[in-house]
Amino acid sequence: MIAALKIAVCFLFSFAWMVQALAQSVIPPRSICTSTCSGDLGENIFPDGDFGTGIPNVLAGNPGIAPGYSYTQNPPPNDGAYTITNNTTNWGAFAAGLWIDIEDHGPESNGYMMVVNASYQPGLFYKKLVPVCENTLYEFSIDVISMNTPGAGNFIQPNVAFEIDGNTVCATNEIAVTATWFTYRFSFSTDPGTTEITLSLRNDAPGGYGNDLAIDNISFRACGPDINVPVTAFFCAGLPLTLNASLANSPYSPTFYEWQFFNTGNNAWEQLPDGSGLSHTIAQPGDDDQYRLVVASSATNLALPYCRAVSQNVDLMLDDVSGFAITGTDTIVCNGAPAVLKAGAFAGYKWSTGAQSADIQAPTPGWYSVTVTTANDCPATDSLYVYKVDLSAAAEQVNPHCYGFADGLIRVFNVQGGSGAVRFSLNEGQPQTQALFDSLSAGNFTLMVADSLGCRLPINLQLVDPPPVGLSIGGDREILVCDSIVLEATADFNLVNYFWQPSFQLSCIDCPAPMAMPMQSTLYTLQATDERGCPATDSTRITVLPRLDVYAPNIFRQDITANGVNNYFTLFPSKSATLIKRFEVFNRWGELVFQRENELPGSTTLRWDGTDFRSKTLDEGVFIWLAEIEFSDGGVRQYSGDVTLLRG
Repeated sequence: MIAALKIAVCFLFSFAWMVQALAQSVIPPRSICTSTCSGDLGENIFPDGDFGTGIPNVLAGNPGIAPGYSYTQNPPPNDGAYTITNNTTNWGAFAAGLWIDIEDHGPESNGYMMVVNASYQPGLFYKKLVPVCENTLYEFSIDVISMNTPGAGNFIQPNVAFEIDGNTVCATNEIAVTATWFTYRFSFSTDPGTTEITLSLRNDAPGGYGNDLAIDNISFRACGPDINVPVTAFFCAGLPLTLNASLANSPYSPTFYEWQFFNTGNNAWEQLPDGSGLSHTIAQPGDDDQYRLVVASSATNLALPYCRAVSQNVDLMLDDVSGFAITGTDTIVCNGAPAVLKAGAFAGYKWSTGAQSADIQAPTPGWYSVTVTTANDCPATDSLYVYKVDLSAAAEQVNPHCYGFADGLIRVFNVQGGSGAVRFSLNEGQPQTQALFDSLSAGNFTLMVADSLGCRLPINLQLVDPPPVGLSIGGDREILVCDSIVLEATADFNLVNYFWQPSFQLSCIDCPAPMAMPMQSTLYTLQATDERGCPATDSTRITVLPRLDVYAPNIFRQDITANGVNNYFTLFPSKSATLIKRFEVFNRWGELVFQRENELPGSTTLRWDGTDFRSKTLDEGVFIWLAEIEFSDGGVRQYSGDVTLLRG
């Protein structure tokens, strides 16, 4: 009972009152509810036993099913109240912490359930008058769950008693507070002359902290025998179908039967004429039709839904073999090879040859037929005529004329026999009417010649590449700048055409051995053609190295008359020199007397005339020179030496 907790100042007083109530209202355990029903059940006498479905969280109208309890549309219900709801997830107040969050216990979407906040005094919280038949066994069942949150307190456990006409027949006893739905069921037999009873659910636990519950899926059905019917009944097209049923553990003596058909037009089960036995023959069964068998203890009870048992639905399914046809790799005796005829996967076979297998060989032309039967004994027959065909052909090939070329071809000729148009395919490719395949590379090929009946003649061929042209113009080489080299082509076939690239610094571009004098490193390529017309290509890289020699005179005479003959000192590098980065002259005491930087080779500024920086004439003697020179390969190299200065 949660409402007693709402006012904190009253909690201790209420709890003491509940303890006293527990001491004064102890209910001895009653018989646990059990059911003796072991067979099929009838329709539910409580069609609204699952409380229906709806989008609103709470059912708007009061269903009036709980005598002594009030109905609330503002959940959670307080003590002595109930509500019909589809979930308790968003409920506040005491439900937020002391009650579990649940939905209904059925498969339907937005299904309703009944949530009860039990009153302090034991009493009825569900009551319903239902029609019954006399001397009939019934089963009552219900799903129950404790609403209290496990571990949130020492709750009183719900205890629900089941009453018939005010008499308690059994009870759940204490229902565990585990957030788990429990199903309880019991069975009972009606007395002679009984036509209706009152079923009630009674809260049998004392009031206090807890004892709150939810119920769902109330069911009240007549108990019947085990009715054995097929779940699916297969029938053959155009043939009648007999439905057979059997019973076990029947509580009815005597027993009456009624086969029913579900009419989708009015959405109702209808009685079948002459359907009063365990077996019933349907003259014209339909695919997806539904049937069921109703069983009762009298003919009168057969018409009363609350007095009979019903079987599970029998779904009819057409075993359709109308499209059956013999298949196979061939329907001809092709070049003497027998046809292979296949009937497919069935339960039984009977060929016109007497064979009883799924596949047979037809070694001679003529008619062949087979009758197959399915697992449901539905028959189907097909026949075909096997023809005799002789087909022959020849093929010739032309290999690719150069290595790696795709100009080979295969040609079919002398085609004889066959039936209808003959087609040709290569390596399982698309069949064609043309007997020529061109633009082929070397490889293995299967040429297939086939007629309109499927007689196939395979011819295996191989196209072979000729030897490739082995062309060589030598490996990579090095030369000094301003030197020349002969590029010579050699091959294992006679070459007839030459084309050298690039053309600059070559003596010719269409000859077998041109003279090359590149001034920088160059990759030369030869494209040649041999006497067969087959091309070949080869390349060589000629790396041009710079000339690093530098000439420096070792003596000069200062001529004061300036006649210009050997009267200065300078450097004479090779043509590979691109820059004189540094040029210096020192006297014998290591003093710098001449210096130039970053001058082009041959520049007049690089001439030393035997004077110092002040243009003072120096004395005779030996001088040291140093130089850093950059060459065409980008490298910078150092040079040094001495020179003698003479005067007069």
